[in-house]
Amino acid sequence: MIVSEQAPRSNGNVWPIAGHQVAVEQLRRAVSSSRVGHAYLITGPEHVGRGRLARLFAQALVCTAEPSKRPCGECAACRRAVREAHPDITYLNLETQAMAAGSKESKNTRISIDTIRELRGSIALRPLESQWRVAIIEDVDRFSDSAYDALLKTLEEPPPFVVMVLVAIDADAVPETIRSRCHPLPLEPLPEQEVRQVLEERGIGADLSAAIAARTRGRIGEAIALADDPEELARRSEAIQATLELFRQPLLAIGAARRLSDTYRRGNRPQVEEQLDLMVSLWRDLLLLKSDPNARITNADVRDTLGQLASNWPLEEILRALTATSQAMADLDANAQSRLVLDAMVAQWPARP
Repeated sequence: MIVSEQAPRSNGNVWPIAGHQVAVEQLRRAVSSSRVGHAYLITGPEHVGRGRLARLFAQALVCTAEPSKRPCGECAACRRAVREAHPDITYLNLETQAMAAGSKESKNTRISIDTIRELRGSIALRPLESQWRVAIIEDVDRFSDSAYDALLKTLEEPPPFVVMVLVAIDADAVPETIRSRCHPLPLEPLPEQEVRQVLEERGIGADLSAAIAARTRGRIGEAIALADDPEELARRSEAIQATLELFRQPLLAIGAARRLSDTYRRGNRPQVEEQLDLMVSLWRDLLLLKSDPNARITNADVRDTLGQLASNWPLEEILRALTATSQAMADLDANAQSRLVLDAMVAQWPARP
C-alpha cells in the first residue's frame, strides 16, 4: 500500500514514524554504520506500524544521501520508494500474490510455494541502483508449509546483497527455523497519550483525538486512518450505537446473531470478526465501569451510556457476557459451526436491563 505521493522527510536522524523508538534506533544504526543484517522479523498487532517501519527501512537502504541522514526523503530513490516504484525493493504479501494471479480475492488464503520461488528468482539478481536488494515480505504468519520451506532455503544461504524484511502479526505463528535466522523487532501498541499527540499535531481537536486514541488502543495506523476519514468515523459511531441496542434488546441480539452467521457463511469473515471485536470492547468497558465508574475505557465517547447500562446488571452477568463473546471469537477461529457459536454467545448475555 502506498502511504503518500510525497516522500516523508526525516528530521536529522529522526525517522518519520510515531513511536517504536527502540526498533527504529536499531535499524537507523544498522543503516548509518552499514552493518545491515540479511533478515529482520517485524511483529506486532495490526495497524501498529509494522508495514510503515518495514518500508522506511527499505527506503533508508536505497537512499542516496550520506548514511547518517538516511532516509532523507528528498532524493529520487526515496521518492520512488514511497511510490513503491524502486527497482531494488520487492513487495510480497497476500494482496500482491492475488494480483499476480489475476484476482483481487486474497481472503482466507496462504502464501504459496510458487510465490516464494518467484521471489527467490527476483532477489537473486544483483541490485540495479543501490547497494542492497530489499524484499519486504508481509503476511509471514500466513504461509503454507511448503512456502516456509522455500523461504528457509533463502534465509540459510542469502545472496550477500539481499536484505529480507519479514512482517507478521504473531512471532509464535512463524516457525522457529525462520525466526531464528532473523533479527527480531517486536512492536507494541503506542501509549494512548502518544497517539493523542500525533493526532493533535495533524490538526485533530483534543476531544476527538482523545476519543480516537482510546478507541484504537494504541494502533496508530488505525487512529490516523480514522482521523482522516470522517465517514468511517461516523460509521464506527453508528456501529457502536447499534451494538449497544443489541445489548439492551435480547430478541434483537438473537436476530443479529443469525445475520452474522449468514454473513460468515458467505465468506465475509473480516466483517464478522470486526463486529465481535467491537462487542468484546464494549463488554470489557461495561465490566470496567461496573468495578470503577472512573475507569479508563476504550469507547470513552459513549461513557455515559455505558455507565447507565453497567448499573443495570450484576458484575457476574457482564463478566459472563464478555467471556461468551471472547469464546465465540476463539471458536470461529477454530472453524466451529458459526450458527451454533453465535447463538450460544447471545444466550449468555444478560436479560434486558
